[in-house]
Amino acid sequence: MLAIYGLLNRFGTLLRNLFRALWVFFPGILFLVLTQVCFWNLAQGKDLMVLATEHRGFFLLFQSLLGFLVLVSWYAARTVAYAKQQSAYTAPDYLQEGYYKHMPRFIGFSLFTIIMLAFAQTPLFDRKIDDDSKMFYVLLALSIPYYFGVNNFIERNFKVIRVNWLFVITMLVVVTGSVLLTRKLDRYSWLIIVMMMVLQLCFMVLVVTRRELLQKKKKAKSVEAIPSSKVQRLAKRLGIPREEIRFHVIFLFISVVMLAVYLACTVNVAFAVFLGSFPFVLLAFSVFMGFGFIITFLSVRKGINIHLIVLIIVFIFGQWTERHYTGLIENPPKKVSFANKASVRDYFIQWVKDRDTLIRKSQGFPVYFVLSDGGASRSGYWVASVLGKLEDTSNHDFSKHLFCLSGASGGSVGNAAFYTLLKNAADRPDKSLPKNQPFYEAGKEYLRSDFLTYTLSRMLGHDFFVAMFPFDTKGDRAKALTDALEQAPNDSVLLKNQLQVPMSELAIYKDKVTTKLPILCVNTTRMQDGAPSVISTIQIDPLTFNNRVDVLARINNGRDMKLSTACVLGASFPYVSPAGRIDGVKFLSKGPTEFPFYFVDGGYVDNSGAGVVHEMIIKLNSLRDSICKSQTDTILRSNCKKISFYVMHISNGPEGDVLLKKVNPFVNDLAAPIKTLMGAYGVQTSINDSRLKNYLQNMYGNGLHYKPINLYRPKEPLKYSMNWVISKRTLDSMDKRLYSSDVRAYMVKILHEIKK
Repeated sequence: MLAIYGLLNRFGTLLRNLFRALWVFFPGILFLVLTQVCFWNLAQGKDLMVLATEHRGFFLLFQSLLGFLVLVSWYAARTVAYAKQQSAYTAPDYLQEGYYKHMPRFIGFSLFTIIMLAFAQTPLFDRKIDDDSKMFYVLLALSIPYYFGVNNFIERNFKVIRVNWLFVITMLVVVTGSVLLTRKLDRYSWLIIVMMMVLQLCFMVLVVTRRELLQKKKKAKSVEAIPSSKVQRLAKRLGIPREEIRFHVIFLFISVVMLAVYLACTVNVAFAVFLGSFPFVLLAFSVFMGFGFIITFLSVRKGINIHLIVLIIVFIFGQWTERHYTGLIENPPKKVSFANKASVRDYFIQWVKDRDTLIRKSQGFPVYFVLSDGGASRSGYWVASVLGKLEDTSNHDFSKHLFCLSGASGGSVGNAAFYTLLKNAADRPDKSLPKNQPFYEAGKEYLRSDFLTYTLSRMLGHDFFVAMFPFDTKGDRAKALTDALEQAPNDSVLLKNQLQVPMSELAIYKDKVTTKLPILCVNTTRMQDGAPSVISTIQIDPLTFNNRVDVLARINNGRDMKLSTACVLGASFPYVSPAGRIDGVKFLSKGPTEFPFYFVDGGYVDNSGAGVVHEMIIKLNSLRDSICKSQTDTILRSNCKKISFYVMHISNGPEGDVLLKKVNPFVNDLAAPIKTLMGAYGVQTSINDSRLKNYLQNMYGNGLHYKPINLYRPKEPLKYSMNWVISKRTLDSMDKRLYSSDVRAYMVKILHEIKK
């Protein structure tokens, strides 16, 4: 009985120490978990790692930033441990001595382990994104005894770092491996694991021998000379041991250099893209972890939970500040009013008249409505590729049959890219793109760009720290995504800066209806009430479109909106891009009243844009029937009889039934509404799509007028990352999909219908 009691007592002591250690070293533990989640569980994180390896010089940059992350995690945690031991507010038996010693080392050691195992799960090692990763969790658990084994071995055998044969061999391995991985990483990808294991051991040798050196200095009371008494007094006030001052100065110097790189990424798109998303995430984690440990250090020194104080301050400041204003054009050079936009009826009648010759010559004239699913750059790249290939292979005839482009999120970006290429061609006498570049190549070139890194730099920087300011701020991550879309870091000459065009220049007006370009609909959602909203080049009247919000019609004071801003507003899917605020007009019984509107991703209600197209086709079908019965305009009546409506749905998500699993009762009790809303996100879109598909089938008596072109094959084993930047490996797979037999067959059918 006593033995059982003693065992339980020891187990209780172990748990108490573990939980206390988790609290003391919470920033480091938190970022261990975040690193594991980002690069193990998220397909986007794995693809960012693959993308990083595609750049020359990757490993040198990676070594530097990972080394800095490990340095921050270890030294910052060690500083907090020392402060906790010396604090007057800490009980002598609060935490066993071994935890103060080993937790900082283990955090740094585990960062190497997590990143190492993350690389092993990427396609670089022939791993599929959805492969079972249980084995890697086992390896992660085994790294705990491995750490203690390595630590004990090094403590017994390494007292000081000497330049001997082992040191020389280690340096040769590091240098040779770095050169090989820099020049031919695809051939020597296995070296990444070897190199990280070597660097991990080097880290352990460094921290162990350094501790041995410090202990010798303490025993001999031979502290190195201090630069000045002021430095010594400052170090004492900050709780830094005298023997640590020189190392602390070196650490601060390295931190200042890295902080300068971090800040440069937040203010310059080109520099952020040069660094890349994966390296920037490592750098941002270093900054955030350091900031978290500084707050913890101050909390320990003052005996106050400063984390809680910071959260309260952020909440209070948020009561009168705004961080996420949508970047509108405040003072456009021309007077702007979207009240006079043409209706879908006005546009359709003029559209038919402008194609009179083509319709007369044809047996039947197909009219195409394009739906583009959301999905960040994955969607945008796929949409631009499909539309561009159709335009090229039809010898620019496809756009003559294109009536409307509708989409959400990344689908809207793909639509906007193709729309802008059509605009560039329409503005030229020969109706071609400059330098005769195909639509397909131009669209792909643009969507290959890195739109993510600069956005992340604001998300993991500006947007975090400005929350502590008691005044309004601008330049959030949504603005950063807008800038990235406009500046297109790749050599996309045709689309660079083209998405800056104001919507007032693209809008179609009643007094001058032009049909050179199709209708463009960017679907978004009003956050406060979930109302479906549309940013469109035509009027979104409440009767035709079932009270959908016409965003442009709500903008007051003569302001304007850029096409890039419209795309980002329709792609505001937290947390990468927050809800954007527009102070606009709402028409109440007492008259027009100004309200703050917040708009988020259109995918919350309709991820394909099917709803607005469905309502548009209903209106046009009724209009066509009335024209066909009319006795006034025989030419228009004859042309309308030849018109047939087709919907091309360009999707990029896996097909098949959702596998429903048991819900934990605890989750059911606490989070049933959240899980229901998350499930409704996808179901709402599929219902809109089915409703439109069934409507067309009932109208024409067959299923030929709804044409899905999906990036995914049925039961597709390959997973395409959904992100604002995609690796070349994934993009090449998407290119192959475009030339697959079923996609080509769909395109052939469309081209055949056009040529009738």
